Amino acid sequence: MRHVAGFVVGLVLAAAALLTVGNGALRLGAAVLRGATSTDGFVWLAVGAGVLGVAAALRRLSPLVPLLAGAPFVALGVLVQFAPEQLARFAPRIGGEVLDGLRAFAGVGGALVVGVVLVLLALVPQGRRRARLDRGDDGRDDDGFTAVPTAEPEAWRSGGPSTNAYPSATPYERPPLDRPSS
Repeated sequence: MRHVAGFVVGLVLAAAALLTVGNGALRLGAAVLRGATSTDGFVWLAVGAGVLGVAAALRRLSPLVPLLAGAPFVALGVLVQFAPEQLARFAPRIGGEVLDGLRAFAGVGGALVVGVVLVLLALVPQGRRRARLDRGDDGRDDDGFTAVPTAEPEAWRSGGPSTNAYPSATPYERPPLDRPSS
């Protein structure tokens, strides 16, 4: 069920990211051509980056979320570099200005970078936690190991009370080396 939810969320986030990034790139590109800055374009791009960040974070829901959010960016980046005439053919059907902004974003390689990062994030194993082992009679995990040793190490034993947080230790004496006589 989580993959069905991931599929739907991935499609919604992909559409939202394409619209916001395309709108922001269009506004920033027009401002740069005028020699100015565009707060609107910056905000649109920041919102698009936030949407893509949410898609990356929702990888825990399903790996389909970043895969579906990144796949259109990969496709756009590849189309702009290798088949720009195909992308121009789809422009009247999809919608003009946002696609122009996405084309500009993809033309400098931004779409390919964003898309590949999201697709690779979806393909890397998550390392889900394993189910806990049965507990033994003493309430600990029944794996035979404990985090705290049952006896103190030899150097920590002391004959009297300690004045600080550490117990006083008797110095370790090395046994004499048996050297063969030559």
